[in-house]
Amino acid sequence: MKAIDHVKCCFTFWRPSVARRMTLYFVVFGFVVFFASTVAHMLAAKKHFIHSAVRIVEHQVGHDQRDRPPDIIWKSIGRERPELTTLAQMLASVSSAFYTVAEMEIYCRRRDNHRWQRIILDDEQRLAVRPSEPAAVASLTRKFNGRTGEESFRFALSEDVLAAYIDITRPQDRHAYYLVFDIDRAGFAHMISRKILRLAVITATVLLLLRILGYFFARRLARPIETLSRGAEAVARGDLTVQVPVSTHDEIGELSRTFNHMIEGLREREDARLSEFELEKGRQIQRDFLPHQIPRLPDWEIAAFLDPAGQVSGDFYDVFPLEANRIGLVIADVCDKGMGSAFYMALFRSLIRIYAERVAQPGNTASDPEETALTPVSRVTQLANDYIARNHGHDGMFATIFFGVLDPRSGKLDYVNAGHEPLYVVGRDGIRTPLNPTGPAVGVMPGTVYRPAFVELARGEVLMGYTDGLTEARSPEGEFYSRRRLQSLLSASPYSAGDLLDRIKDSLFNFIGSAPREDDVTLLAVQRIAPQI
Repeated sequence: MKAIDHVKCCFTFWRPSVARRMTLYFVVFGFVVFFASTVAHMLAAKKHFIHSAVRIVEHQVGHDQRDRPPDIIWKSIGRERPELTTLAQMLASVSSAFYTVAEMEIYCRRRDNHRWQRIILDDEQRLAVRPSEPAAVASLTRKFNGRTGEESFRFALSEDVLAAYIDITRPQDRHAYYLVFDIDRAGFAHMISRKILRLAVITATVLLLLRILGYFFARRLARPIETLSRGAEAVARGDLTVQVPVSTHDEIGELSRTFNHMIEGLREREDARLSEFELEKGRQIQRDFLPHQIPRLPDWEIAAFLDPAGQVSGDFYDVFPLEANRIGLVIADVCDKGMGSAFYMALFRSLIRIYAERVAQPGNTASDPEETALTPVSRVTQLANDYIARNHGHDGMFATIFFGVLDPRSGKLDYVNAGHEPLYVVGRDGIRTPLNPTGPAVGVMPGTVYRPAFVELARGEVLMGYTDGLTEARSPEGEFYSRRRLQSLLSASPYSAGDLLDRIKDSLFNFIGSAPREDDVTLLAVQRIAPQI
């Protein structure tokens, strides 16, 4: 907080600010100390005044009336009593800044009478009887009625009475006598007004001094808190680059360090949230690359399943129509994991589709005699390999791909297995033949020639394809699922392609249990339906 801000808010302690509250605490503490010291001073002055007045009165009255006859004061009415004038002068000499004697008088009454008589010294120093003051009489009556055990002094200070009463009655007196001296009301009021003025001056001075003190305290204490407050406001606006300085080693410094750690945690959470958002976008894009609807063919059933180990997958499958009512079948596994393999999965999938449609167009024949002898599946695989190897070979990305073109009418399947797991043709008696690799993985080396292979699916047989995420899945004990366990499942004759995939999935997930997933699992099954008997 700047100095000008402290000046502006000097009298606005109620506003929420550490510096203002600190100043308010100082001011309240100063007021309490000031009022407490003032009251203590007044009480000490009163005690001294009372003690001195009682000693003077008892000494003078006792010395003057040691051998006096009973009721000497009552009998002296109308006579001169200069010694009482001396006593009044002596009482005036003990006056203090708070209590000043204005007038001295004597009240008396018979013990069996309730009427008080007021005796004063007139201008000629003679005792004279005057009408009594109601307030003084009321105070004396209360004291006289409860005289037993009371002290000989009474101090009355109220709206009506401002006086001191001293009992000067002697045992032999038939009257009760009280020496009463009035306190100077005007002097007392003047003293109070001076005290109030002094209080106002002191208050203003203390306020100024404490405000200056609050400013320096605020610079040491409130500035880090205000910095934290500004940082919190920036964070509330979404700015996670805020860092507050740590200038002390106390609780405020620890709070600043904790605040910075909190910002780091928020940044990490925000980065994780953004990464999660990007992964979800990538997952959605990848789902869009998979066929939304598998083509339906008379007398054929095609089923597929993909279960990524993470948010995105490097595996993919594809089923798409080609010229002459043929169907393209693809199952592939891109090396590595994460977003990189997911991007290359989209690239491989797009290349195969594009080249397959281009090669299948009429009149699109190869100019090279060697390429003319290749089937469309070989040429498509070779074109995809050359593109990846020449344009992205530096990334070291490749994929194992099984690409086949199925003629639904004859059941003939032309295929290339580019380094992929062997597919199985499963018949009534179990596995009839494996479709082993016919060439290396796609994208490893440009110019690779992929030789085609052929197989014909009889009615009732199923072509079963998978990725290595199936056979390399581990149990909680670390055991591999293995090809042997898969082949044992395929030994039984399947009812349909969908039934076969369900059987494999149930076996796989029961085997994995609670073990962590390490790789994606993709399954593809194509069955030529047998006629109903």
